[in-house]
Amino acid sequence: MPRAAIALLVGAAVAGSAAAELRLEAESRVADTVILRVRATNPGPEAVHDVMPEVVYRHRTVGEDRVGVIDGGTAHEWRTTLPAPSGPGTFPVTIRLRYVEGRGQPRSTLLVHLVRTPGAPPPEVQATVATEPVSRLGHAVVTLENAAPEQVAGRLVVALPRDLRTDPESRAVEVAAAGRISLPIVVENVGAQPGDVRPVFALFEYDRDGTHHAVLGEATLAVARTSYASRPLLVGIGALVLALGILALALRNARGPVR
Repeated sequence: MPRAAIALLVGAAVAGSAAAELRLEAESRVADTVILRVRATNPGPEAVHDVMPEVVYRHRTVGEDRVGVIDGGTAHEWRTTLPAPSGPGTFPVTIRLRYVEGRGQPRSTLLVHLVRTPGAPPPEVQATVATEPVSRLGHAVVTLENAAPEQVAGRLVVALPRDLRTDPESRAVEVAAAGRISLPIVVENVGAQPGDVRPVFALFEYDRDGTHHAVLGEATLAVARTSYASRPLLVGIGALVLALGILALALRNARGPVR
C-alpha cells in the first residue's frame, strides 16, 4: 500500500507536463543576397527525429534538408541563401519546423524573422500581442500604435504553429495618425496539448516614403485543460493533497494501532 501511495504521488507531480519543444533562432545578413542562418536547439533530455524546416520568404517556400535526429542538449544549424530584397526596409521570413518528439508524436514550431537592409529607417508603427490561455478556443489582442503624423494603411498577418488556427489569418488595417487600434483575435486549438506553450506572431506590413516596413509583435500562448487558466493548477493541487493523504494513511496502517 505505501508503494501505491508513493506511485500516485509521483504521478500527480508529473501529470500535465508539456512535451519537449525545439527552440528556433535565426539571423540574417543582406548583401547581394540574403544569407539566413536557422538554428534549432533541443533543450530537453530526449532526442527528436525527422526534423524538417520550411522557409517562406517573399511568397516563395524553400524546403531545407531533413535532419534525422537532434539529440537532447544539442542543436543543428541550416544555412540558406535567399534573393536580396527589391528595395530598402524590413522583410519577413517565416520559418516552420516539423519534427517527431520522443513519444512518437508529430510536433511543429514557428519563428518569424525580420530581414533588414542596411540603413533602413525604423518603423513608425509598433505592434504588441496580449494572449490568454487556450483550451479549445482562446483569445488574443493585437495592438498597433502609430507615431507618424499621417494615417498608415497596411496588412496584418497572424502567424501560428500548425496546431493552432485563426480565421482570418490576414486582414487590411488602417491606423490613424498618432493613433492606435486594438484588434481581437480568436485562436482555435486544433492539436496543441495541455501544458504546451506556443508562439504567436503578429506581423504588420506597410510602405511609407519608398521603404517597406515589417513590424513584428510576439507573445506566447499557454494551452490549458479547460477554458479557465486556474483549473489545471487547482486539479494538480487537489491530486497532490489526495496523494499525501493516502500516503499518510498507508504509513499509519503499516505501523499498526498506537498502544
